[in-house]
Amino acid sequence: MFPPVIATVGGGGTRLYPLTLDQPKPLVDLCDTAIIATLFRVLANQGCRRFILGSKGADNTLPLNNYFKAGEGFFKRLGISDIEEFSYQPQYEDRGSADSLRYCASYFDIAEDALVVSGDNVIDINLRNFIDFHKDKGAVLTVALKELGPDEEISQYGVADIDADHRINGFVEKPAPGKEPSRMINTAFYLFSPEVRDVLAEMGDSARDIGGDLIPYLTEHGYPVYGYPVEGYWIDIGTPERLLLAAMDFLGGKVEHYAFRNEYRPGQWVNPRTLDRIGRYLDSGDIELIGNVFIGRNCNIEKGVVIENSHIGHTSLIERGSKIRNSMVMSFAHIKRGAVLKRTIVGRHSTIGPKCVLDADQSCCKPGKIPVVGENVTLPQESVVGPGTRVAPLKYSYKILATGKFSQLGTDDQNIYFCEK
Repeated sequence: MFPPVIATVGGGGTRLYPLTLDQPKPLVDLCDTAIIATLFRVLANQGCRRFILGSKGADNTLPLNNYFKAGEGFFKRLGISDIEEFSYQPQYEDRGSADSLRYCASYFDIAEDALVVSGDNVIDINLRNFIDFHKDKGAVLTVALKELGPDEEISQYGVADIDADHRINGFVEKPAPGKEPSRMINTAFYLFSPEVRDVLAEMGDSARDIGGDLIPYLTEHGYPVYGYPVEGYWIDIGTPERLLLAAMDFLGGKVEHYAFRNEYRPGQWVNPRTLDRIGRYLDSGDIELIGNVFIGRNCNIEKGVVIENSHIGHTSLIERGSKIRNSMVMSFAHIKRGAVLKRTIVGRHSTIGPKCVLDADQSCCKPGKIPVVGENVTLPQESVVGPGTRVAPLKYSYKILATGKFSQLGTDDQNIYFCEK
């Protein structure tokens, strides 16, 4: 039996605005599945059955409870019959991830090893090897570490100071360029031994954050903390660009323990209910699918549509002549005639007007940034949305600007257009 999983869920997810204006970050869609459910699928498919949502506040707990309920539907979709009910952290004044671990371990009487995961990361890890490594080392804590390549940005992560035996001496948070002790970063995927309950009791009120408080305490007091190098896929989904990258990686088959269903052609998946609607156009070439493409259930797609390396959520409408490339279109979207989407995200229940252009590759001052249309947006016809521009319903203007992280670019009768400062 694999260890229970405690998912620490908190924070407002402002960097993912507008996709998190009305829902917590872990429930943002990644290929028609909430980010956190995608992670849970990877774990459940390898044997995890007990899931505890250590969520903070009503804004996180209530939507998560509505999404998963007791977990029966989650396990049923995976074809798993030996199930345990999902559990949720009771209402209390949660002071951080370490405090949540302490509370949940006590409340649910976890007297065994426990996996502690972040609700906004996706990791594809061989759990059996990870657990065996932890036991062989006699670790109080084993941290899954991911080695970044020499050209990858490392300054935004906690970087491990690690010896030849994989023992962690500490982490350097967000090191300056050239000051990092290694290229191994903290993935926020942990395996704790039961002894951690005693450690948390020792720490008392000072145990708030796992990365900021608990891990430094363990290393400074000589507890065995080890780092396990992750060979499989890992990504933290903190920005729209990372969300889109994750979607493209999933379509590209980079996640070993995650698979799409209903393969229509190699690398292309079309739900049977949608295929009943559009199959004749696919056969005649009136709809063109290029590269890796997923199309969900109950979609309607008209003639002249081109979809390339993109994910289309369920119950979406795509009108004639539209071109969608390297993009993620979430469920219930309506893409009207002649629209062009290039490297962009369209949120749920949004309408993209006729001949609109959403293009991350336009010449612009924000290289690498993508256009993002939030949920329930109606974009006027012939709108042009370039790199880094985000669109949300006008009613969210105050909430967006009050963060101090965004600049307003303009408004129309229905929407606010904004970008990161």
